[in-house]
Amino acid sequence: MVWESKIKQQPSKNVHISYSSLSTYNKCPKLWELMYLRNQVPFTQNIYTCFGTAMHETIQEWLTVMYHDKVKAANDIDLNKLLYANMAKAYRQGRAQMKGEHFSSSNELTQFWLDGKHILEFLKKKRGGYFSTKSMMLAGVETLLYQDIKPGVKFKGLVDLVFYHPNTDSWTIMDIKTSTAGWRDKQKKNPNLTAQVVLYKEFFSRQFDIPKEKIDVQFFIVKRRVPADAEFASMQRRVQEFSPNAGPRKTKQILSSMNNFIDNVLDSNGKYVDKEYQCNSPLGKCFECNKYC
Repeated sequence: MVWESKIKQQPSKNVHISYSSLSTYNKCPKLWELMYLRNQVPFTQNIYTCFGTAMHETIQEWLTVMYHDKVKAANDIDLNKLLYANMAKAYRQGRAQMKGEHFSSSNELTQFWLDGKHILEFLKKKRGGYFSTKSMMLAGVETLLYQDIKPGVKFKGLVDLVFYHPNTDSWTIMDIKTSTAGWRDKQKKNPNLTAQVVLYKEFFSRQFDIPKEKIDVQFFIVKRRVPADAEFASMQRRVQEFSPNAGPRKTKQILSSMNNFIDNVLDSNGKYVDKEYQCNSPLGKCFECNKYC
């Protein structure tokens, strides 16, 4: 797209701050230390991340064909076969990262694939309601955000999907999430979770010189399970759309949290501060950091 020329190369001398590192620190500074400073937390893969990766890639490829080729071409894609191939690829990659260790079974993989088939069937059937080719343009897939926070420190992120709405000259930043049964109030009200798209909006605006009032954010949540006897029809949908508060006040709060994180973990030269960080738990150690201490 037109803005891709604005994305700069990533100088290796810069420290990269991501939503993941900020989120980990906010949950538990000790866990952040063990993961990012000590490298003492081994990589672990599971069926949920494997399925999530595969579903992301499948939806993104389907939409790329739909918007950059034709709807008919997208409809002709065997999405079930594509999901199967993407799950197999994600599983192989996960096993390699875990030095050959299996993290799922054939029965579990099959069940998740069958759940994914139901999601994809729903998306194809309801495609026009979520992804109109008349009023929306697919402007970006895995769009790299790489912007200065302070000298020597960059924010780095990848946006799943970016849509442009020519009729209103507006944009939508969309993050795909896979879920067992959708998000409840606990997830929707979790500021550490919703901060992701708020940060994406902030740095997308900076990178592409787009006013923030023209940018909307949305979590596109696909559900593996829906109740057959749901009280409301909306509960039977395989898709849940959620747009968190990303207004000026909320953005200011999240940027303040990020700057506080940077001040605590980086020195004036942009190097990690090598010290002992404390867990947030009133018990001294939370479940996560206790596993590795």
